[in-house]
Amino acid sequence: MPWTLAEHAQAQRDPLSKGVYLGIVKESVLADLLSFESTGTLQKTGVRFDTVISPEFIPLSGTIPERTARGKQISWGVYQMAVHIDIPTPLEREDGLLEKPSARQAKLATEGSAYVFQQQIVNGDQGSDPNGFDGFNKIVGNLASAQTVGASELDIRAAASPTSATMQSVIDRLDEGMDAVDGHKPTFALCNRQFGLRVRSIFRREGLLGDNWNWVRNGFPFGDLRQKLSTKATDPMFIYSDVPFYDAGVQADQTTQVIANNYSEGGSSNGTRVFFVKMGEDNVQGLQYAPPNMKNIGVLEDKEVERHRFTWMTGIAVWGHRSISKVQGIRVA
Repeated sequence: MPWTLAEHAQAQRDPLSKGVYLGIVKESVLADLLSFESTGTLQKTGVRFDTVISPEFIPLSGTIPERTARGKQISWGVYQMAVHIDIPTPLEREDGLLEKPSARQAKLATEGSAYVFQQQIVNGDQGSDPNGFDGFNKIVGNLASAQTVGASELDIRAAASPTSATMQSVIDRLDEGMDAVDGHKPTFALCNRQFGLRVRSIFRREGLLGDNWNWVRNGFPFGDLRQKLSTKATDPMFIYSDVPFYDAGVQADQTTQVIANNYSEGGSSNGTRVFFVKMGEDNVQGLQYAPPNMKNIGVLEDKEVERHRFTWMTGIAVWGHRSISKVQGIRVA
């Protein structure tokens, strides 16, 4: 049964294991949002049906037609993320320290894994790095063209002084992106900070505060456990049409945004992207071979250094042909 990482954290009795989970969900909104299935295998295979079986109206004594929907077998894999943390033994065993060096370094490695996961799940491309998994942008590019919305630039920079018509066109494009997702209702949207700020400005300027959008509506069902832990999923930039919009944040260098503002697509040479994602066992799932793990390897054989190892074999599965959509061509910076 798939669990969120927050649920995994609650189930841990070992403080170190609990800390690993909490470190990830408090730094990566995507790791917090997804439910992860522990596969115990390197690949998970399923069948995607892009068509349905259509019965016919027939005479009472008519021949019943025979039809079969042909599925497409697809497989999704898990990929290993790992790092060693080496601490000189004298430092690790020094008395009087407020915190052991290994504890601090382990926390930083856990937080770093959250940033790496966030970047991979959005921008991962096995064509350039076969050691990782394909991310949302690569996956949506392999889906039907209807899953990519936006063929002309909409410039909503403050410096461009966008008209009311342009601002309304941006909202229309967001509606189209949401409509392209299974059930016409994504679980969440992913954008960058500049986009979030500009769209909040549009809502404010166009006087659209009300039933369709809010900054963060009280009582939105993020889940009691996430609320208790104050994880990333409880902190969207705004909620529009009951869909929370999240800032994808920055990469591990703490500067480069996961979603940039300079994409040449959708009629723009400096546009940004917004991804709409539908979660669930028939749509988007997180995968892991086993939970993220931090363990003490011991003192190295050739030097007085104590080694700790962080590993996480993870990936995503996208089972539906309408599980993700991308909105493009909107200029915000």
